[in-house]
Amino acid sequence: MDILTKKGQISLQYERIMLNKIRDHICKKHKSNSFIYETDKNKASKVDGVIVKDNILSGVFESKCRNMGLMDLMEYGSWLITMDKIMDGKEMSKMLCVPYIGFLYLIKDDIVMYWKITDSDGEFLFDFDIKKTKTQKTINGGEAIRTNAYLPFEKGNELA
Repeated sequence: MDILTKKGQISLQYERIMLNKIRDHICKKHKSNSFIYETDKNKASKVDGVIVKDNILSGVFESKCRNMGLMDLMEYGSWLITMDKIMDGKEMSKMLCVPYIGFLYLIKDDIVMYWKITDSDGEFLFDFDIKKTKTQKTINGGEAIRTNAYLPFEKGNELA
């Protein structure tokens, strides 16, 4: 698995930084008993984790780290994420009756962005472009041609 490589382990360290920021934000904002639970990184889970507030499941999420800053993301105009990930999260959202959220850690600026992608019925909350494009296959390189979603920058929010 890619997570077991040197690059995978570095990415995992950044993901931990991001998840700690998310945990801090949720606890401050909601002043409640809130938790983030990750799925097993050694398995190909459909989502990266769940959010629980006051012992009630309140969201499912996808989390990614990118070695870019906010200005870089603004220039791209969108966050690229595979359509398979979007559809898996949408389905989990619908099945569990919770929103699907995408978290993106911008390493260069130490910023976490988030997109509320679906509502608790699993319905998309905004339009986004879908294109079949060539991208890096994994964190360790390679190329893949796959269908990707481009979540508009302006639909994302900075975690304060």
